[in-house]
Amino acid sequence: MRIPLDQLCVKSGVLCPRCESLVRSGAVTELDVEVMRVLLKAESAPDFRFLRDSEYVRSVKLSNIVVVQLDSPNADSKSLLKLIKYLESELGSRVRIVNSKTASTKELVRSIIQPARVLGVNTLWLPDGTMEYVVRIPKSDLRYLPAPQEEVENLLSTMVGTNVRIRVT
Repeated sequence: MRIPLDQLCVKSGVLCPRCESLVRSGAVTELDVEVMRVLLKAESAPDFRFLRDSEYVRSVKLSNIVVVQLDSPNADSKSLLKLIKYLESELGSRVRIVNSKTASTKELVRSIIQPARVLGVNTLWLPDGTMEYVVRIPKSDLRYLPAPQEEVENLLSTMVGTNVRIRVT
């Protein structure tokens, strides 16, 4: 598994000066270090061999859910479900895994805000030349969002890399 820190530092829990500077600068959070440690431990299990070809991107805590962003081209849904169960038992909170490179914006949004339904994801071009996404969900599904609407919008904006708004229709 490719991770932004040295594998030896993450496994031992003692960070070298380079890894320590990444944590201090905020490029890597303490949550990232904890999730990377659990993923490296899981990588040696026969059920999670797909992690050897994967790349860890980031983790974000959303109220009571940890969203883990991975780039794993060889992962199937069955093995990802096993990994979610394993991460939930190790981390002690609910986990969602997002496959970052293969997912379109709509698939990324759908995997984060489930069980709420996504009616559509529209691209909005603003007069200053910037772009933002507008995610449309039904009013009846607003209560199914995993966190308050503003938190979900901030998380989606972080994951996508551009501003995301949720519009209730």
